[in-house]
Amino acid sequence: MASRHPIPAMLAAAFAAAAVLAAPAQAATFTNGSFEDIVAGWTADPSLVQTFTEFNHRNEAGEVTHTYLPVEGLLLGVLTAPYEADTPFVISQTFTTVGGLFSGWAAFSGGDALPWNDTAFVRLVGPAGTISLFTSDIAGVGDYGHTPWNLFSVVLGAGTYTFEAGVSNASDPFDPSFLILDGITLAEVPEPGTWALMLTGFLGLGAALRRRRARALNPA
Repeated sequence: MASRHPIPAMLAAAFAAAAVLAAPAQAATFTNGSFEDIVAGWTADPSLVQTFTEFNHRNEAGEVTHTYLPVEGLLLGVLTAPYEADTPFVISQTFTTVGGLFSGWAAFSGGDALPWNDTAFVRLVGPAGTISLFTSDIAGVGDYGHTPWNLFSVVLGAGTYTFEAGVSNASDPFDPSFLILDGITLAEVPEPGTWALMLTGFLGLGAALRRRRARALNPA
């Protein structure tokens, strides 16, 4: 038996088909940006990246002065500067996209004092070069200082990119600092095939409306 409401059904089918077509491309690009699966999908030394439900920043006396909570999900990722002086610990992930909005959150928890200027960075390396998304150091936050969560975002064109985040222990093998990350996502634009499918659905809907109007004006 034919549906009594063919037009809404056709419109729903068009959107559903478009969503099915778009979903695989979006899911296959950037993964585990909230570290819910620890370091799955990342190129990293597991001994230097940890996940927590919260992370406490401490001052020189060891007192908690700030607590970071996850921005998205249940966990956040914490990178620890290695004890090797001036050797940054870097995690990375390479992905290919049709283009879209890349965003996330970063914070720096300083565990040292000047002149030992520990540093942290977040960046993207892509077709047009390197895009700096976040930087911080002891000189910027003060001795044993910290930043709040910082939102970074950039609109990407189509291409292959490498996301890199790192933290280093400057000039001494003591008192490491930390880079905290969470909620790193890529919201891709629909692919051309998705737009084509949606356009086909709308054209079909328009044709159905015209036939329905014609039958109403010229009943058999």
